[in-house]
Amino acid sequence: MRQTARQQLAAAALGVALVLSACGGDDGSAAADKASAEAGGVPDPCSLVPAADLAALLGGDPGKGTPSAYDPDQRRICSYASGMILAVEVGDHYEQSIDIIRDEIGDDAVQDVSGVGNAAAWQDSGGGAGQFVASGDDFFVGVTLAAGGQKVGQAVAEVMLAAL
Repeated sequence: MRQTARQQLAAAALGVALVLSACGGDDGSAAADKASAEAGGVPDPCSLVPAADLAALLGGDPGKGTPSAYDPDQRRICSYASGMILAVEVGDHYEQSIDIIRDEIGDDAVQDVSGVGNAAAWQDSGGGAGQFVASGDDFFVGVTLAAGGQKVGQAVAEVMLAAL
């Protein structure tokens, strides 16, 4: 499937919106990521949903996930070749992240979604691209999709929240 320039731009903007709420740099060290998780840092989103379950939710294999931790005590992401990005961040940042998305994309493109976690929202970029963000007790999750739509993003977010 070929992505349009609009879908690629939307997916990039969605990833940037979550990144804007974090600070620090990625040292690229798997040992540092593991040490952070063991010390009570943010869980690795690449390990929250088993590959077979993720493929079933998405309707296809997203490819290998590549983890990074901009600040392992605050936020971690997992990027896939398909353009999907999974993120886990400390729960206190949820409202700030939603505000950033609304500021960058516009209020009309963000819809609150009830029945998922403590709070949730879908940011629609059109053509199935968008971002589903859901808050749990200690963390919130973000699912950025280049295709698939709200139902897929919500399903992945629900599984991620259940695993936390």
